[in-house]
Amino acid sequence: MMRFPKYDIVSIDDLALREIERIFELADRFSGALERSERLAVADGLIMATLFYEPSTRTRLSFESAMHRLGGSVISAPDMRSSSAAKGETLADTVRVVSSYADLIVLRHPHDGAARVASEYAPCPVINAGDGSREHPTQTLCDLYILRKKKGHLRGLTVALCGDLKYGRTVHSLIYALARFGANIVAAPTAGMDVPDYVLERVRADSNYSFSTVSMEELKSLAGRLDALYLTPSAPHQMALFTSEMPIEKLPAPAPKALDAFYVTRLQSERLANKGAAPDEYVRFDARALRTSRTHEAVVMHPLPRTTELAYELDTDPRAIYFEQAAAGVPVRMALIAWMLEHAARAERPAMPALPTVRLRAEPAPRCPNANCISRFEAGYLVPRFRLGRAVAGNLLMLRCDYCDRELAVEFVGHARTRRYYRFDESLVSYVHEWINESSLAVFETVKQAEESGYEPYRRGPQREIMNAEQVAAAVESLAGQAVADLPDLSRAMLVGVISRGALLALRLRDLIEARTGVHLPCAAVDVYAGADAVRPLDGAEDVAVDDRVIVLVDDVINSGWTVQRAMAMLWQKGRPAEMKLAVLIDRGHRAVPIRPNYVGKNIPTARSERVQVRLDVPDGAPRTRSRDRITVYSMVEPMKQPEDAS
Repeated sequence: MMRFPKYDIVSIDDLALREIERIFELADRFSGALERSERLAVADGLIMATLFYEPSTRTRLSFESAMHRLGGSVISAPDMRSSSAAKGETLADTVRVVSSYADLIVLRHPHDGAARVASEYAPCPVINAGDGSREHPTQTLCDLYILRKKKGHLRGLTVALCGDLKYGRTVHSLIYALARFGANIVAAPTAGMDVPDYVLERVRADSNYSFSTVSMEELKSLAGRLDALYLTPSAPHQMALFTSEMPIEKLPAPAPKALDAFYVTRLQSERLANKGAAPDEYVRFDARALRTSRTHEAVVMHPLPRTTELAYELDTDPRAIYFEQAAAGVPVRMALIAWMLEHAARAERPAMPALPTVRLRAEPAPRCPNANCISRFEAGYLVPRFRLGRAVAGNLLMLRCDYCDRELAVEFVGHARTRRYYRFDESLVSYVHEWINESSLAVFETVKQAEESGYEPYRRGPQREIMNAEQVAAAVESLAGQAVADLPDLSRAMLVGVISRGALLALRLRDLIEARTGVHLPCAAVDVYAGADAVRPLDGAEDVAVDDRVIVLVDDVINSGWTVQRAMAMLWQKGRPAEMKLAVLIDRGHRAVPIRPNYVGKNIPTARSERVQVRLDVPDGAPRTRSRDRITVYSMVEPMKQPEDAS
């Protein structure tokens, strides 16, 4: 009996163009076989398992139908909420167990990168049926197949992608494929729903390809030259795009050809962080869009399901091919399964070699910047893992998450053996490669993180003390006084310090406020570089409740404001504070985000090349004079050509 090769389809890029063309040839053959009701035994004796952590009708049923029609069998978990996943079983354990029951796994999952994880832990092959907002490669195969069937070719077509281009995983896979087929893409996103930067960087680097982004108004004048329009609904004003004649005065000669296809899809509202952010009314596409001279021959495509964006009156129009498109999912997925078996028989090509993983030495390890990455949700066994990304600026080291492909921009790098950190620039590239090879590279998002991890700067310039222990104590006293004067109801207040020195300051402020008012404020700490347990209590409580409280966020120094912004975001994830205040010991300016502290111990103007370093005694329960408290300013000397401490 033929077995499936361990060849996973996680991304549309896992298939070469010639392989996609071969799958289309097989799909044509299977379409004919289905019409003739032929009995097939291509997958006789093989079992497919469908694991769907998200709802699905077309994708799951078409995969299962495809396997049955090839002579195979199916076991299905159509709702993982009724599986062991509801008991807390990890994705890795699930696929390892299911691999002993089936020869092939088809997975849909809400988190970006889940298909990659499943492919690594499952002994059998895994096909990605959609992972978060990342990719949906088999839907793209269906899109390309039906588009080629109706238009005769793919190369040279001009396709407009409109609306929600941020969360639509089908759009992302389609962009990668169209770029490789040499199609022309025009993006017309809804406001705030632009094509993500990581998608743009990927097609630019992998396919040496870029495309234009236009407004909806500009699209009206471009539409006459398009071969396909891939549209997602947004605000109601887009109705004008479909129901009025498109102006042609600005279009260059010769006269534009007719529009060949509309591709309509719904807004991915389930992926919006704020569920209420979706517009109340979506685009309604009806027959009026097909009545112009330039759209008369256009076909209407939609991956389904539809909500309100497609009028039912279109269903009887011969140019509406979305149900035909859905039906094509069976022969296309039959073709993919058959191609995998054909590939096993011929043993034509091994799995594509992966780039080496960058082994990082950092305390704590950097996290993927994508809040929906699978590594954020299954951190118990998934260590954040990166590969070198695509350089976009000489002063940033780009690392690409190995699970979801999002890129982390690193400004500061460290050498774990010498415990020195450096601001990254192009002169360090060769050294960074050496440190990667010897597993001694550390990366940091901020100087604060580097120094609190025990790293020293590459070289210090002149250093001077600006505050001694007595002056630090006076500044903390001032902070406490400002907070007491500003907060009329201390019973609703809570102090939250940014780890680590901000947390120490929060404890001192709590003691000073209690001495003044008799009110003992709850106190917590937030670690802006941590994961699920980023906010934790400092007063023995089991959890931190922030709802309806006045949160006083405490930090030692505010510089750019990014640390404070991240801390605020983490607190908002815990609940909804009534109000949020900011107390800082030192305000040195140079903020990159518009955040101003409410309470300031001391304003100290500094140059951008200077660093303010706060040293505080750690309380141990004994009375302290805190004579070692001090604040210094020093200049950072940037590495020129050779970091003298790098060996």
